[in-house]
Amino acid sequence: MKYGIPPVGTVAHEWFMGIASITNDYEHANETALRYWVGCFGEGVLGIALTDTFGTPTFLKAFKRTMPTPASSMADDKKTLIPGAASPPLPPMDVNGTNVTSEERSYAQIFQGVRQDSGNPIEFVKMMRDFYESEGIREKKTIVFSDSLNIELCLEYMHAAEEAGFTPTFGVGTFLTNDFVHESNGQKSVPLNIVIKLSSANGHAAIKISDNIGKNTGDSETVHKVKEALGYVEKQWANVDEATRWGASDHEATKADVQEE
Repeated sequence: MKYGIPPVGTVAHEWFMGIASITNDYEHANETALRYWVGCFGEGVLGIALTDTFGTPTFLKAFKRTMPTPASSMADDKKTLIPGAASPPLPPMDVNGTNVTSEERSYAQIFQGVRQDSGNPIEFVKMMRDFYESEGIREKKTIVFSDSLNIELCLEYMHAAEEAGFTPTFGVGTFLTNDFVHESNGQKSVPLNIVIKLSSANGHAAIKISDNIGKNTGDSETVHKVKEALGYVEKQWANVDEATRWGASDHEATKADVQEE
């Protein structure tokens, strides 16, 4: 690193969306994306995995798998491909041998933690605790919460994560950056809820499913087909209208407005 400042961040939805669209292989997209990510950046850098692009349960099936070592990758480029998947139209994965250990380990072991960006955060904490225990992973991991946060919710999720043995951290965006108030009454302005995602790649529609039906993004036909192919189980927020997730023009959202049934 040129300035000795370690980069901090997580994997974006667009990374998984793009990999799935380019390869047109949703069954193996999570593992392909994880493998290329570590191969590019190495271990211990940007090591927070985003779980919900195609649903967290589907992601965890890939997260428990073993990543090929640099030695096996250099010996046989085919080992960088996902077992059972057709050869994707991507270049061979370049594993940086100086940043990836030679010991065979799962992605769950390699990544420092995970990011929660949709669905019920409390249930997510329980799911991840059960997952790590089932995989025999005792190292303390991090959970990054990033879904429509405010101070009250951060405190609630902090306590839940710490009680489950995780290190919590938070990606708070809208609540902190939207500091506009109405001149007429002095009340805080309710922000728009806008996201920008990939539309397509390699001639295929790019979609995002998430752990909440209200956050489905992209071509509806492709969303439906992928859900069927992955055995996706539908989940929904009590207040599913993402357009008013932060409240209506005359009513700022409360804690109850962003809780799942």
